Amino acid sequence: MLLNELIPEHDPWYLVDPEDMPKALGELVRALPLPKGLDREALLNALLDREEVMSTAIGNGIAIPHVRQFGSESLQKDIVVVAYLFEPVDWKAPDGQAVHTLFLVLAADETRHLQILAEIAQLASDESFIEFLKRMPDRAALVERMRQME
Repeated sequence: MLLNELIPEHDPWYLVDPEDMPKALGELVRALPLPKGLDREALLNALLDREEVMSTAIGNGIAIPHVRQFGSESLQKDIVVVAYLFEPVDWKAPDGQAVHTLFLVLAADETRHLQILAEIAQLASDESFIEFLKRMPDRAALVERMRQME
């Protein structure tokens, strides 16, 4: 599982008071450990534009904010960051559920991008994993649980 390589690289973020989707994304992008040369403002604008076209919420309280084009040609390595929202936020999910967990995905190439999205969607279809995410596990617990699910 590709996610098992990427999740251990970053501690989960805990967004205390995101209020709404744009503020949650703004908080996350401001804190994100981006490689030098990547423009935070361009990334945030691309993420917000993506949400305008179609919500990245996939149901069960999970959203996968992601974009392929934002000046990412200098992105050499995939980035996946998990963020927990203390107060769930309306993300226009297809099932109507507010989002409690984000998986922000920035991938260096299209194939890996699609593989990462598919792996997250598979995890998000597991009810016990969703309940686990609601407890806001730390990185070690999250990595261990994902390895068990392989």
